[in-house]
Amino acid sequence: MDEAVTRWFGTFRRIAVNGVGLALLAACSAPAPPISIRPGIGQAVNLDAIRPPSGAGYRYALEADGVASPIALQLRSQRRSAKVYDYTGNMIIQLPDVPETANLEEVGAALAQALKLEDLNIEIRGNTLRFPVKLRTDNRFRSLASDLVLMRSKYAPHDCFAVIGTCRYTASQGQRSIALVAETSEKNGVWKTVTKPDPTKRQSGQPGGAQTLIYSIDRNAVLIDMILSQTDQGQRSSVVFRRQ
Repeated sequence: MDEAVTRWFGTFRRIAVNGVGLALLAACSAPAPPISIRPGIGQAVNLDAIRPPSGAGYRYALEADGVASPIALQLRSQRRSAKVYDYTGNMIIQLPDVPETANLEEVGAALAQALKLEDLNIEIRGNTLRFPVKLRTDNRFRSLASDLVLMRSKYAPHDCFAVIGTCRYTASQGQRSIALVAETSEKNGVWKTVTKPDPTKRQSGQPGGAQTLIYSIDRNAVLIDMILSQTDQGQRSSVVFRRQ
C-alpha cells in the first residue's frame, strides 16, 4: 500500500490544506490531536496464510501536516481469488452548512476545477462530495494496482507493505516506472517502512524523495492507523490515516 499512498499524497494535500478555492472547507478544519498508532499484529503472524473476508467495510479519518480535515476514506473489500482482493470506495469530503439556495452540483464542479480534478466522476450526496477510489491488493494487503484520484498505478510484483527486511519493487504510472527499495521493521505491533528510489537501478525520469510509514495492521493484514511522512526537495510533509 505504501507506494499507492505516496502517489496519492500530493493530491490529498492539495485538497486538504492548500486552500486554492477551498475557503468553504476551512470552516471544517481544526488542529488535530496528537496521533498514536494503535498496535496490531506483528511479524510473528504468518501473513501469507491470511485470507481476509469479502464485504468488510473500512473508514479512515485523514489529516495533513497536523491539521484535521473534513476528508475521509471509505473502502469495502471484495475477494477476487485466494490471493487477490479489491478495496473499492470513495474519498469523502464533508462540506460545511451551505445556504439552501446553493446549488451543490455547482459547488462540486467549482471544487473539482479548483483541484484540477474535472475529469473525475464526483458524486454528490447531501453535503458530501465523493471521489471514487480503488485499490487491488494481495491477501496480505500489498498493493498490486491502484486507481486513486486520477492516479492509476501498477506495482511489480507488489509493493512492500509489511514485508520485514529489505524489499524491492517497481511502481509504474503510464509510461513512467520507478524502482524502489524499502526497509521494514516491526516492534510491539507497530511497523515502520522507509522507502527510497533504488540506487542500484537506472530510473526513468526524476525519482521522488524518501517516505516513512509508521503503521499498524489488523488480523486480516488491513491497515488500522498510519502516519506517512515524505521528504521531497527538502520539504517534509505528513498525512495521517486513522481507522474509525
